[in-house]
Amino acid sequence: MVALLVGWEHAQDSEPLVGLLLGVFPMVLVGVGLVFAGTYFYRSTLPTTNVWKLDAWVVAGALVGAAIGGLFVSYQQTHGNTTVHANYLMVNTVLGGAGISTALGYATVLRAVESERLETTGEILDTVREINRQIATTDDRETLEQAVCETLAEADPYVFAWVGSVEDDELVPRASAGVEDGYLDSITITISDGATSRGPAGTAARTHESAVMQDIHEDPTFEPWRDAARERGYQSSMAVPLVDHGTRYGVLSIYADRKHAFDGRERAVLEEVGDTLANSIAASETRHREARLLNSMDDIVVVYSLERGEILGANTTGFGRLEYDESVLLGAHLSSFVVDPDEDNWFHDVESSDRFVFESTFETASGETFPVEVSAVSIQYEGERAMLTLARDITSRREHVRTLQTYREAIEHAGHAIYITDTDGIIEYVNPAFEEQTGYTEQEVVGETPSLLQSGRYDEEFYENLWGTILNGEQWHYEGMVDARKDGSEFYVDQTIAPIVVDDEVVRFVAINRDITDLKEYQRTLEDRNEQLELLNEIVRHDIRNDMQIVLGMSQLLEDHVDEDGRGRLASITEKSDHVVELTQTIGELMATLLTDETDGTTAISLSQPLNAAVDELAHANPGAEIRIEGKIPSTPVCADEMVESVFRNILNNAIQHTHADVPEVVVSATESDDDVTVRIADNGPGIPESQRDDIFGKGERGLESSGTGLGLYLVQTLVDHYGGSVTIGDNDPSGAVFEIRLEKAA
Repeated sequence: MVALLVGWEHAQDSEPLVGLLLGVFPMVLVGVGLVFAGTYFYRSTLPTTNVWKLDAWVVAGALVGAAIGGLFVSYQQTHGNTTVHANYLMVNTVLGGAGISTALGYATVLRAVESERLETTGEILDTVREINRQIATTDDRETLEQAVCETLAEADPYVFAWVGSVEDDELVPRASAGVEDGYLDSITITISDGATSRGPAGTAARTHESAVMQDIHEDPTFEPWRDAARERGYQSSMAVPLVDHGTRYGVLSIYADRKHAFDGRERAVLEEVGDTLANSIAASETRHREARLLNSMDDIVVVYSLERGEILGANTTGFGRLEYDESVLLGAHLSSFVVDPDEDNWFHDVESSDRFVFESTFETASGETFPVEVSAVSIQYEGERAMLTLARDITSRREHVRTLQTYREAIEHAGHAIYITDTDGIIEYVNPAFEEQTGYTEQEVVGETPSLLQSGRYDEEFYENLWGTILNGEQWHYEGMVDARKDGSEFYVDQTIAPIVVDDEVVRFVAINRDITDLKEYQRTLEDRNEQLELLNEIVRHDIRNDMQIVLGMSQLLEDHVDEDGRGRLASITEKSDHVVELTQTIGELMATLLTDETDGTTAISLSQPLNAAVDELAHANPGAEIRIEGKIPSTPVCADEMVESVFRNILNNAIQHTHADVPEVVVSATESDDDVTVRIADNGPGIPESQRDDIFGKGERGLESSGTGLGLYLVQTLVDHYGGSVTIGDNDPSGAVFEIRLEKAA
């Protein structure tokens, strides 16, 4: 406004040129200078070299303005203007010149800066291309991260780059390159909110957004790391989160050696680098997980090119099971390991993405063949049409199927009724024998419970005990259970119910019913016959024996009342009567043995008492014979019972009766070992030919007409077998036979 007033005054004094110069021109110069001079205060945003360029333009403008102002002042003084006007003109001219010079300098510097930034952008793009190349050719995450750091650190103006991952709320370095000099070891960066988390790296990791610090030396949030950064020349920093589909893989941090190094374009490019790196890391991690999964599988996985007709890859199981090296199998045709590949199976509907399943046969490098079930699907693999196949060795499955078929055939053809129920007792399966045994068809009983077979003979407690046993995982067995057929008739079964346990859990029950109706009838018949035999035994042992004792007594009384011829006849009667008494005793003992329940066990009985008793009895009954015991008879307990005395008595009696010597001699002895005791009875008779020794005990001839010596030795064999011992015959020296009876020691 002052300039306009001064200019107007000179114009009125008929000095229009001076008015213009003093009024309008200085005002324009000052206005332009003030507008563009403001930009000088943004000099800190420019690179150092460009700041000095701007300062030079400002100084030059001020000098030019001062020169022009001096000319105007001289002109004014020549025309008599006041000093005030001259000073005014000088100041305005200097300021105007400086302003114009600043504007021109800023424009020049901006062009230089723009040129440098274009050059930097070109370098960044080259860096990005190199990074993309590294990503495209590198599959390993560690190698990929290191390559990116090295590429960035080599690009101006960056001096250092590193990648870190989050572990326990801290950012831990994984890869780095450039001017590091122990920087990462000297700092701590956390994720949770705090002083050590507010830098670019911590912020990026926490927020999943990139963070920039344009002036590390002045920004207060960089305080925890400022000294370490200053020592290494770091001026600004940018951190880019490595995030792919919400998954954080870490942070990429870049450091520059100048302030304000990261403008909008560089930030966008580096964020793109971070996204690409994160995507590649995710892909690498996925591939490695898939590879670990495939290599941990027991199945053979093969990728086969449909375009080139060659194998592109296989898992570790595939190489190992087929016995091929990777170098041999890769690039080979399917026929390398597929026996007569059926084109209709292997390439059926390969254009479809649907999975198709078929069976084939593989052959190993050593020539072994094995059946497989193949699941195949068409895929795109590294840009080409391929077929992904998963082959499972079904050798065990086929063997299992054959085993199940065998079991089923066995069950189907079993002579016993078999049925299967669930844990609630609902019948799920019955075999043909069940239908034949019960009269029910499979259709009639499946879905029902076995209660339809109940005869009504058992109370509720009986069935509670049955269910409690099998639900506890134990086997139930009952012999002689009475069931009812469809027509109401009853029959006996030997029933076994077993739980089917899978993974420690009862899932089914299988019942086996053996029809023992005929056996029960036979047992009743035997019981009746045993009762009859017991009655006969009583008659033989008591009535007949008592009568024969009377006959013997009467014979002895008649000896004094008959002549010599009659005495001979009485002797014959007495001899025959003695034989009948002896025979009734043997028959009684034999019948007692036969009527004894086979399940009755033996007892521990001392050997010396029954053996000594038998020797004394035979010596008393045969005074003309010499019967003696050599050595001491051990009192060791043996496995026998009270009838073991009959064993010794019958063998001693057999030795005396069948000797032809004038004086029968019998020697009894016993020896003892760790497990048994052997009794040896030797006589001086004619001996027993070896050809007759197997038949001497009347095996297969169990009557009085036996080729053996009668019922006595048959009784011996029967009793010794029952005791678990043995009896053998040998030759005596110089003549005669030796019977050896071996009895086990009692525990």
